Amino acid sequence: MTAGAKIGDGALPPETGGEAPEKRKNPTLNLALRAVSSLSVLFLAYFALRRDLLNPESGNWASAMLVAIFTLPCLREFYRLARAGGARPMSGLGYVLGPLWPLAMEWDLSGGIPRLEANLSLPVAAAVLAMLLQLTRKINDNALGNVSVTIFGLIYCSLIPSLLLCLLRLELSPGGRPMDGIEFVVVCVFVAKVTDIGALLVGSRWGRRRMIRRLSPGKTWEGAAGGLLFGVFLLQFMVHTAPGMALAKLGTPLLVSLSILLAAGGMAGDLAESAFKRGGRQKDAGTGVPGFGGMLDLVDSIMIALPVMYFFLILCGARS
Repeated sequence: MTAGAKIGDGALPPETGGEAPEKRKNPTLNLALRAVSSLSVLFLAYFALRRDLLNPESGNWASAMLVAIFTLPCLREFYRLARAGGARPMSGLGYVLGPLWPLAMEWDLSGGIPRLEANLSLPVAAAVLAMLLQLTRKINDNALGNVSVTIFGLIYCSLIPSLLLCLLRLELSPGGRPMDGIEFVVVCVFVAKVTDIGALLVGSRWGRRRMIRRLSPGKTWEGAAGGLLFGVFLLQFMVHTAPGMALAKLGTPLLVSLSILLAAGGMAGDLAESAFKRGGRQKDAGTGVPGFGGMLDLVDSIMIALPVMYFFLILCGARS
């Protein structure tokens, strides 16, 4: 992904987000493909959220199942990047425990098991089993890295997305509407993704100053500024056109702060995944998602935005 590098030195073609126009290949088509892929995922999410909204007494099990399903391709791509970078993760362990984490989270939130057990059982099991599996291997090279990347893959691809289920149950004031949690999820995802689109559009047209060349030489400071403005504008537009939103209770200063943090979190999540890909000398995390590459390329921007949204609302007094 390094710009201007010679063929043969391990360089990869630049990424598509926010790069200068002379380095881009048909940005309009790429944007259209990204829009189709994003809308397809949002379409599935809509039916899961709609099912849970219509049956609030039965919990958010449809959403939990959707998160569990998406965990598998994300883990597959993450462990593929890890192997390309020289690690030997216990991918089978990840494939078994990964989908269980969002289901255990929902069971916890629904009152099925004590919170302490839900929060500790799976990560402790992952750590212990990863260590035991490493002992069964004939080659002990990079044992610490193998165990660590296995556990981090579960955190990155399973635990963090499972925070979506926690967001669904938050309310900013007692007696909040069932729609409040869905609003928080929608705002988080849309601001993060619109920031990505804004960075792509502005960077493609006016991008000149490279942002972090060693991670993603295609991204520019102009694109980042444009993406930030897109994200801030979107949240303000949503709240002012729909004053009944729960987030309107925060007031303008906190809303601006939230939109900036979500936009910055979206860009940071994108850059973090770029670091993973460069560590494995891969252009994309996977294939099969038009306009993005892999599933991780599609959801990377919400991997930091999601915890930012959750903990920001908690600090503002939101409770489940």
